[in-house]
Amino acid sequence: MEKLENVKAGAIDSVVFILDFQASIASGHLVHETKRFHDKYGPIVRLAPNELSFISPSAWQDIYGHRKRGHKEMTKNPIWAQPSPNGAFSLINCKEEDHARMWKPFVPAFSMRALKAQEEIIQGYVSMLMEKLKSRATSGDVVVDIKDYYNWTTFDIIGDLGFGEPFDCLQNEQYHQWVSFLFGHLIAGALLASVNFYPWIFKALLALVPKSAHQAALAHHAMSCDKAKRRMNLRTDRKDIFSHVLALNDEKGLTLPELEATAAIIILAGSESTSTMLTGTTNSLMRNPEKLSKLTDEVRSSFRKESNITLDALEQLTYLRAVFQEAFRLLPPVPTQIPRIVPPEGDTICGHFIPGNTFVGLPQYAAYRSTENFIHPSSFLPERWLPSDSPLFVPSSSDPAFDKTTFLNDNKGVVPPFSVGPRNCIGFNLAYAEMRLVLSRLLWNMDLEFPDTCGRKDDRLVFEEQKTYALWEREPFRAKLFWVR
Repeated sequence: MEKLENVKAGAIDSVVFILDFQASIASGHLVHETKRFHDKYGPIVRLAPNELSFISPSAWQDIYGHRKRGHKEMTKNPIWAQPSPNGAFSLINCKEEDHARMWKPFVPAFSMRALKAQEEIIQGYVSMLMEKLKSRATSGDVVVDIKDYYNWTTFDIIGDLGFGEPFDCLQNEQYHQWVSFLFGHLIAGALLASVNFYPWIFKALLALVPKSAHQAALAHHAMSCDKAKRRMNLRTDRKDIFSHVLALNDEKGLTLPELEATAAIIILAGSESTSTMLTGTTNSLMRNPEKLSKLTDEVRSSFRKESNITLDALEQLTYLRAVFQEAFRLLPPVPTQIPRIVPPEGDTICGHFIPGNTFVGLPQYAAYRSTENFIHPSSFLPERWLPSDSPLFVPSSSDPAFDKTTFLNDNKGVVPPFSVGPRNCIGFNLAYAEMRLVLSRLLWNMDLEFPDTCGRKDDRLVFEEQKTYALWEREPFRAKLFWVR
């Protein structure tokens, strides 16, 4: 087995490591730098003196999966998994011994049964989104920042489903103050993590973290606490996320500080990651007009009326599913690695023994765009996810050539959309439901294209060129709307 010291490094000198790694996190470029290292050095690279990065499919199970007898779980890295300002850990960041206790009350809240009961609420917000976009498209104001409309929709949905009241972002067509706190919270987390890696120079590096980032994180937590308490005091028979949690939360469940900390995560994960996927998918389709046309044809030929577009009916749209799978591969909403620590006695990852207390992870953006795992890794090819005998398995004119054998060796198992193991994403069903309903109804109602910029490409967002702070720092994404109904 290869020893740790033989693993290739992205830099040579440890001082360069310290400055370069910290700078990459703080500047929002770590995701792209990690990919560059893997492209140069292979499936295992060292990102920092005590941090290894793996992009082979088996790393998912070895690092994040359910552990076999005799193997301890690889715990969350405390540098990243920090407690909330109230001192409590959320469901996402809690310690292993607390996870099952905190997880259990949320299981029925995110089940398929619960989702079926919530579909009418979700559809209501998607209908409001369509009305807002129709108003813009038919009034002459045809260019919109589609990112904003996606974000407003998902933020309102999670506010309503999670806490019994929306934020009215979509109704007012403007951001609630909380949204600005959300991304400030993410930036603060990334910056604090970058300085926590080096405790011996912590104070010096901490001075580089803007006060505004700290203030945004505190404001986000305070508003989350208020929202959670308001919902707990709300008397209603409606089945939303908190109704399930409160019904099952007894003295063995979550404490009030844990509920408050988890409320902040529900709002963040329930809005940002879903809107990010919708934005990235739409961007990929608009940059590949033949794929956009192909999906639009599938949606419009499958439904006579918009009211027929339901979650059950969308299960039959194979190209829609393939588009989301490919968009997730190219533009995962969490493009970074989810950091873990090897148990003190050490363990084996991808066939290599790794010493205890080493920081490890699988960086999704780097893994999904590696030639180690996919042919034509940087091309948007939903067809790679279709059976080769599907009538939709046909190259577009701008595609690299492919046939029935081209994708046989793709390591598709390296792309589990919402992680694996005991810490996988509990909100998968809700996120996927929102994504399918929003995009299918959008394409049923309208055509999209980039605005005319007189030959310039300034307004043509290239999604993957954006910075990342745990999630993508999304720039304006202008789209020209044509209402067709």
